[in-house]
Amino acid sequence: MAAPVIRSITASKTTLTPGESTTVTVDAFDPDARTITLSGRVVDAGGNVSSVTTELTVGDPITYELTSSDESVTVVADPANPGRFTVTV
Repeated sequence: MAAPVIRSITASKTTLTPGESTTVTVDAFDPDARTITLSGRVVDAGGNVSSVTTELTVGDPITYELTSSDESVTVVADPANPGRFTVTV
């Protein structure tokens, strides 16, 4: 199994004054993930057929972590959005 790959770490605001916050987003993926194609089909009473496909990605769960070496900085993970953090100075 390969290690997760981090594409980028970005901050919505890169210059802060004391008391301000920024959102930091970590974009990462599992290189071992695989793609599954699903096909759906419906038929009406007249025999008319409609079909569609979609793809799903199946990969290992990734745990995101962001820390600061400065003890005065607060980092809070967004529980609804893995990889997104609020950083307050």
